[in-house]
Order: sequence, then C-alpha cells, then structure tokens
Amino acid sequence: MKKSTRAIPLLTIGLRIAFLGTFLCSCDSKMENKAEKIDKANQKVLNAQVDGATKTEVMDKQADLEKARKSFNKTWDADRDNMRKELNAEIEDIDQKTARYERTMKAASGTDKASVTTAISTLKKERITMTGLLTQLDQVTAANWATTKKAIETVKDGVDDRVDALEIN
Repeated sequence: MKKSTRAIPLLTIGLRIAFLGTFLCSCDSKMENKAEKIDKANQKVLNAQVDGATKTEVMDKQADLEKARKSFNKTWDADRDNMRKELNAEIEDIDQKTARYERTMKAASGTDKASVTTAISTLKKERITMTGLLTQLDQVTAANWATTKKAIETVKDGVDDRVDALEIN
C-alpha cells in the first residue's frame, strides 16, 4: 500500500523534472540557474522518497524545493517587470513624438503636412504594436517566457528603430 501512495508523488515530481529540463534549455543564465536549483531540489525529494526517508526528512526536502520555486518565481517576475518598464518607456516615447508631430502639423502645409500625417499614422500603428506586446506579456507563463521574451524584444527593437528613424523638419 505504501508503494502505491508514493507512486503519485513520484510521478508528479518526475513530470516537474521533465518540465524544468525542457525549460532549462531555453532560459537566460540567471533563470537557468534558478531552474537548475529547482531540478536539484526535486531530485532530492525524489531520492528521499525512494530511499525511504522519514516523513520529516521528506518534508524538509519539499520545503527546500518550495524555497527554490519561490526564488525562481521572484526572478521571473522581476524579469517580466523589467520588460514591462521597457515597453511602457517605448510607448511613452511614441506618445511624446506623436504629440510633437501633431503640434508640427498645425504649421505644416503641402508636402510637409503629408509627411507629418504619414509619420503620425506610423507612430499610432507602432503604439498599437507596443500595446499588443504588453498584453502578450501579461499572458506569458514561465514555460514559454524565454521564447516570448525573445519575440517581444525583437518586435520592440524593430519598433524602436522605426520610431527613431522618423524625423521630420
């Protein structure tokens, strides 16, 4: 009976280890180190259960595992918050440039007015893109963070380049 009740926690731990192993392959080094600590703590819990450790010993190992998870989540949250700040700063830059171009439009005429109108339209599209990235950031999980972060950075950098390239006289 004891063997069958241990099978469920062992299976759960095994699945978590597999998840973290996959996750390790796609993280930056700080996140990778934190995920590695979770993996090692998982292994210690598994080993304690297999080796027939006392309930207290297993609970101590599980407490270490929980501590490693909290540390990982704290790092992941900080990384996401930094990305959120970068995206908001980019949106603020776009808003300031849009306001400046809208002021310029009042005095513009002919060809200048057309180029300012085009620039404002481009800025508004880029702002929508950045707002979409913020939404995507809110929906990201730890499992897809590394891939999503790279995609967000690529789009953000492209928007930044296009916004910086917009200069009118």
